[in-house]
Amino acid sequence: MVRKRGLRVGKVVAGALAMAMAVAGCGGGEDSETTSSGGGVTLTMYTDQHAELIEGLTQAYTKATGVKFNIQNDATVGQIEAEGSASKADLFLSEDPTPAARLGADGLLAPVKASTLAQVRPGLSSGKGLWVAYAARSRVLLYNPKLIDEADLPATLADIVDPKYQGKFAWAPSGAFVATTQYLLETEGEKATREFLDGINANGLNEKKNGNVRDTVEAGKHAMGLSNHYYWWVLATESGGPDALASKIHHFPVEDPGNLVLSSGAGVLKSSKNAEESQKFLAWLTSKDGGQDVIANGDPQVSEAQYPVAPGVASAVAGDLSEVKSPKFDMDQLADSAEAQDLLKELGMSSG
Repeated sequence: MVRKRGLRVGKVVAGALAMAMAVAGCGGGEDSETTSSGGGVTLTMYTDQHAELIEGLTQAYTKATGVKFNIQNDATVGQIEAEGSASKADLFLSEDPTPAARLGADGLLAPVKASTLAQVRPGLSSGKGLWVAYAARSRVLLYNPKLIDEADLPATLADIVDPKYQGKFAWAPSGAFVATTQYLLETEGEKATREFLDGINANGLNEKKNGNVRDTVEAGKHAMGLSNHYYWWVLATESGGPDALASKIHHFPVEDPGNLVLSSGAGVLKSSKNAEESQKFLAWLTSKDGGQDVIANGDPQVSEAQYPVAPGVASAVAGDLSEVKSPKFDMDQLADSAEAQDLLKELGMSSG
């Protein structure tokens, strides 16, 4: 059940500011361009995350510390790779784990401080400690109970390719779908993954975007749809709560790729001239009273109803990440998604 949208804005800001001030006043030493207070510092952030979330997080940090941000939205890993040691970026914040993991594999990220990594639930950050998770989303099955009973839903993601579901569900070739495909390639192998995708192609309809999947299930065009959890929760809050929607959100009852949790990752570039101040930002971003409070309790239009990743912190909208039965795996396994992209392109299932 969703909490009412009368969110704790004042408390969120106060808590985030207090934590940011505490983080800004601590830390080991100063480099030539930073001070312990952060005054006068501008951090350059490259990101492919939703702009609203980035704006909400950086504004809270700036208000508390004076640290400003030069933000380049829609930044790509290829851009940073091309810039190399000459990159102007101090920080990279990704929407999905693949870009952050790839930069780590490229040797372009500095290790994240152990104290920062320790603030996050195990298994969500880089296994090598090169980037840290700051938010997460889970894959879900949306369904319209006017068209299908919950008892008749597939028991697992693999079951959705059963011929009895032909023409009854929608999907989209999003980044999360690519990541799920890469996960299946890593864990199930090419043959099984290809068979699964053939079933998706045969049974489902490509609605191009996750938002379209949500909207068409809500409108009754499809009985079911594969999407990310937050698309449904944002619509629910906009509409007055879950009971106002025709559709419902479903997590598979067993540990299953259909519940796959994917981290949003943050890292500091090795080439950063503001490394210490950048590390302080990561410490705040992952702290319970800092960035995690903004994600947990901020306006869903800002937080995108994503899951906070600090232990004991639940989303006021979507609930606690610990309730999602996702397979456990090293997010760094998703550093190279080329195999998944090539397979999807071969099968005519890519977004391009």
